[in-house]
Amino acid sequence: MEERVPNESGDQSDEPPLPTRSPPSGCDLIPKPRPFPPRKKSVKHPSPEAIESETYIIQIPKDQILSTPSPENAIIAERHRLPRKKERPCCNRWLCIIVALILLALIIGIIVWTFQILFTPKAPLFTVVNVIVKNPPSTHKNPGYQITLETENPNGRLRISYGNKGDATLLYKNHKIGTGKFPEVDQDAGSSESIELALTGSNGPLPDDVETSVQDKKGKKHVSLSIEMDVPITMKGLGGVKLGSKEINVVCAFKVSSLGAGKEVVSQKCQSKFK
Repeated sequence: MEERVPNESGDQSDEPPLPTRSPPSGCDLIPKPRPFPPRKKSVKHPSPEAIESETYIIQIPKDQILSTPSPENAIIAERHRLPRKKERPCCNRWLCIIVALILLALIIGIIVWTFQILFTPKAPLFTVVNVIVKNPPSTHKNPGYQITLETENPNGRLRISYGNKGDATLLYKNHKIGTGKFPEVDQDAGSSESIELALTGSNGPLPDDVETSVQDKKGKKHVSLSIEMDVPITMKGLGGVKLGSKEINVVCAFKVSSLGAGKEVVSQKCQSKFK
């Protein structure tokens, strides 16, 4: 229902009265005078005096106030509430990978270098001590030979095990006069061992110089011989841990005073190396 607002001056005008709204039900009304805004010059003013009207301020309960922001404002608020994490550049990741690889390579290199210093195997050294003829020759069979060798293990941290599958050959000027097998021997690190090598005489006639030296009992008929051996060995570390297997080739050229007298070796030269 519309309600007319009387003019303070009491003058009547042709201008229609201002409409007013009835307050909503359940709301508090606080009247507050407010000057009516001036109108344009084209509008006729009924009176030079200011026209005042009654206005209403509506108070809404807090439980009816909507605090949900719009989607655009919600995105902005979320960005401010959770600051964006700084993305690490890709180059930092690759730099870390490269540094890790370099450190790993250094560690592996140090381990290999230490292993080579401590456990690099060296071929054992051999020396011919003496040569004795076994079973003097007869018209039907050539004599056998017993050669005493001394072997030295130059490895201070490796044990050596000699396999029984090694071959040994006694030669006179590339003429085979005896063959046999290398015995199975275990040798501690940095130690020396005496090895008895039994050889069987080969078939066929003996060279004249060898036969003359075998029959000499006074040690006057010197003869130069050589022995060649191919021996498989196994290297073991501390606690008997197997570290690897190799095969060594040993060649000893020596001269004896007399095969029949069993005298000492006059001179010799031995070489041993890994195959």
